[in-house]
Amino acid sequence: MAGPLVVRNAALPGRPAASIAVAAGRIAAVGDLAGCRAAAGPGATEIDAGGGTVLPGFIDAHAHLLSLGEALDVLDLRGLPGPDEVVRATALRAADTPPGAWIKGRGWTPEGVQDNHLLSQAVPDRPVLLNRFDHHGALVNAEALRRAGIGPGTPDPPGGRILRGADGRPTGVLLETAADLVRARIPPHGAADRRRLMRSAAAHCLSLGLTGLHDAIDDLAWIDDIRSLLDDGEHLPRIFGMVRAPAEGDLTEFVGDVFTHHPDPRFELQRLRLVFDGGLGARGALFDEPYQDDPDSTGLQMMPEARLREAADAVLAHGRGLCVHAIGDRANRIVLDTLETALAGRDADHRFVIEHATVVGPSDVPRLARLGLIASVQPAHLHKAIGYLADRLGPERARHAYAFRTLLSAGVRLALGTDFPVAPPDPLGTLHAAETRQTLDGSPPGGLFPDQRLTRGETVHGATYEGAYMARREHDLGVVSPGHRADLVVFDRDLFALDAADLPAARLRYTVLDGQIVHAEP
Repeated sequence: MAGPLVVRNAALPGRPAASIAVAAGRIAAVGDLAGCRAAAGPGATEIDAGGGTVLPGFIDAHAHLLSLGEALDVLDLRGLPGPDEVVRATALRAADTPPGAWIKGRGWTPEGVQDNHLLSQAVPDRPVLLNRFDHHGALVNAEALRRAGIGPGTPDPPGGRILRGADGRPTGVLLETAADLVRARIPPHGAADRRRLMRSAAAHCLSLGLTGLHDAIDDLAWIDDIRSLLDDGEHLPRIFGMVRAPAEGDLTEFVGDVFTHHPDPRFELQRLRLVFDGGLGARGALFDEPYQDDPDSTGLQMMPEARLREAADAVLAHGRGLCVHAIGDRANRIVLDTLETALAGRDADHRFVIEHATVVGPSDVPRLARLGLIASVQPAHLHKAIGYLADRLGPERARHAYAFRTLLSAGVRLALGTDFPVAPPDPLGTLHAAETRQTLDGSPPGGLFPDQRLTRGETVHGATYEGAYMARREHDLGVVSPGHRADLVVFDRDLFALDAADLPAARLRYTVLDGQIVHAEP
């Protein structure tokens, strides 16, 4: 158990000068310095916030911890201006890679890349997999296609597309589940390597003020990895697990077997997770109307409605939660139709989650609120989506994308996250995007559909308290209040006094988890 702690000269929202006392891992008092010193008791460590903002620890409502560890470990392609630079960076990595070994990259943005010709020329003898920035596809070279057995006669897998040239040959651009045909050929991480990557990702999260994660768990082995790290005394953010539903098999039996009770305030399996459609950037999100820039496609449905209904019935039978990835308007409508039937006559406090809810039809927004569904949204996706939304959807449909104000005004609860590493995990990026609806360099002027902006207070609430509510932990997380667990973040300045454009420049000084300082600025 951490020792007593006092944070003085803190700027709390609506309270510019206050102190906070921590004892036995919980907030003991909030008020004047003398009272907080008395509440903390003798021997307390003191932090001088220097007028900087102190908030409850951030809780990311949609995270991929192991994927973040992998992203920190592989070739980083974010920010490269074009295909030539992507190929050059990959070739440099290949020069330091043993013959025959896989070269993996992350952050590839597809604009300007039509095929793998240049990549295959630059790296002919080692297989290359470059995942899209949103992981909804990949670019691979000829050697990777060869190893995966993908050729002109290979059919598109369910829920995926192999892009082909005029001659019918695969171009190396693989969308959605088609990329899994190549990923499956890469030797999997062993337990020790997975835990190394998780440890690295966890440290990165804590350095950014993330004290809680709703984490997507795609492999049951990861559950043992997380428990092992905690047993070894590693500092991890609190993890609220969202376990990927298997494509086949009895889901009621699966939920009963996997969601066993392990009382631990640091790690709990809470939800079954399903992916109903693909990503918007990769034109996989499911829409009623075709894509503006791909008139032959309305996107991809990744699973049948019957499987979604089976999942809802399974978690309700076991008192667990559900999380469904739905991006396009048609996907959201089908999911709402299915859940409305499944939830009829059930306890209203189910706390089911729609992941992304990126484009919800105007007539479906009130229904989302009426059903009591939580929208887990990712404002920082706007930093990239601003560049392609109008191309994908056209100007009218784009108005309904990332419509945070519309959802909130209709009574929908918004839990904010990043879907990292799709977007960087920094919560300040979330605050910036939700409030400005601009890229980090200030484009477009005034923001994209500025009537959909959130206020600073709404964004902080969504990035802290609503994540706690989603986890059924609002009684002891997400608020700086006596009796709550002491998960705190201390910034170097008053965030509420900054222009929104300046938020990303703020620095995190301390992260406190259960009353223990787990990150301190060097």
